Amino acid sequence: MKIKYILSDDKRTNEINKLIQTKFKSFLDESNPDIILVAGGDGALLHAIQQYNHLQIPFLGLACGSLNFLMNRIDDLKDFLNQLIKDQTNLQTLKTTSIKVELKKKNYNELIGYAINEVVVGTNIMGYHSLSLSSSDFMFDDFKIKGSGVCIATDLGSTAYNFNLGGPVLPLGRNLWSVRGVVCDRFLEDIVPIQKLETENISDRSVVSIYIDGIETKFKLEKGNKLVLNKGEVIKIAFLNKEEFIKRRMEIASRYRK
Repeated sequence: MKIKYILSDDKRTNEINKLIQTKFKSFLDESNPDIILVAGGDGALLHAIQQYNHLQIPFLGLACGSLNFLMNRIDDLKDFLNQLIKDQTNLQTLKTTSIKVELKKKNYNELIGYAINEVVVGTNIMGYHSLSLSSSDFMFDDFKIKGSGVCIATDLGSTAYNFNLGGPVLPLGRNLWSVRGVVCDRFLEDIVPIQKLETENISDRSVVSIYIDGIETKFKLEKGNKLVLNKGEVIKIAFLNKEEFIKRRMEIASRYRK
């Protein structure tokens, strides 16, 4: 198996970086990999997916962060990597679908990127905006929203910011999105099939920020502009034990039932 390792500036990955640079140097220069190897926390994995998902190969995370929800803990990394090279590991791949995010102006659409977890339109909890929401199945038809913003989350990302907003944990692989208002004066907590969604800024007094996976983009939603969301690229995340990951998701979903 051909492996590409993404070097990180995170100090928590120093030991792994050193091991790769001394024992597995070919991982750094691999131009045609079968898998992408990422060390750090969940954020590092999401960032690597943003950069390299055009290759359409699996991503394997090595846990060094605090949450490590998407990452794998490996005791003997050197032995594991030798086995990985020889295709002697039993990796289990989870497939999920990203959100394609485009900014629609008067005469053209501009691709902003792909969200693995969620897209948030808004600013901070004290922000106040007027937005409208429409969907291709007319579940939302110029639906007016007044508040801090709106969050659209994938099945994978439903355990992240969406869950903190009180949104549902979505079943994996069912082609669903969660739509949740952020400090909103309308009761907005819906589950919708993946489809085309449009959010328009209809406020006379505010320019709205656009966040992808918790990171503010350089793009802004000005009055009359629309944010267009569609089904994005398939993402493959590798686990040593996918069942353990699914159990952790269910533990999150059941947190308030105990």
